[in-house]
Amino acid sequence: MDPLLQQIMTLIPNSADLAALVMLLLFLPLFVLFTARAKAGKRFPLRAIPAFARLKHLVSQATESGQPIHIGLGSGALGSEATAEATMGLTVFEYVARHAAASNQAVLGTTAEPTILAGAQGILREARAEAGFPESYAATDVAFSGPDPLAYAAGAREALQRGHHLANILVGRFGPEGLWLSEATASQGIPRVGGTSGPEGAALLWASLDEALIGEEVYAAGAYLHRPSHLGSLATQDVVRLVTILVLIVGVIITSLGYWH
Repeated sequence: MDPLLQQIMTLIPNSADLAALVMLLLFLPLFVLFTARAKAGKRFPLRAIPAFARLKHLVSQATESGQPIHIGLGSGALGSEATAEATMGLTVFEYVARHAAASNQAVLGTTAEPTILAGAQGILREARAEAGFPESYAATDVAFSGPDPLAYAAGAREALQRGHHLANILVGRFGPEGLWLSEATASQGIPRVGGTSGPEGAALLWASLDEALIGEEVYAAGAYLHRPSHLGSLATQDVVRLVTILVLIVGVIITSLGYWH
């Protein structure tokens, strides 16, 4: 083969790289557009997820009653394979903490991971300061019982039983300890909401919570609660998913008719 032709061929990306490039060129402008519209107050139609609707109702109820909400953030570490779940737990915690701070009310967070502990304390401090109540910040509003899931469950269970909480919300990386934390408030009739994406933990939470998030629904927390960038990302993913499905259908039809081999 001609050396010049060989050099030209090396500059042409393979099919996988080309497909990834096309997806990126499609995704990026849509993401910027939808995020800008979300920040401007434009809402997009979203599939109803009962757990998020219940969570919003509980936060409003907590504001009216003055009762604190417990948010269990699990044992997933930032920077590990559980980063996505851990981040969504912090997203939910931020939503609850900001509403509680606006009326200078208490909130309780528990975690088995030091990186989440620091993140939640930072969120709580910022929320109190922005609401005009910096003096009400207390680092002990986020409890760390130890890095072991069993120790975490025991410590969080004790913290739950010491106070009268309006709701028990569990979002993050959970294993069997998620079931124990959920059942810790079952006899008290406290609403229990949350979820995790891991199959083992998700099955246990689904069986024990009043309203459970299923699998990837956990990752939509920001879009359903309070973050425009998450809403823009979710809307973009829906459009790209639809375009991909249409391309696959058209490709199958064209190939079946013999126009593309």
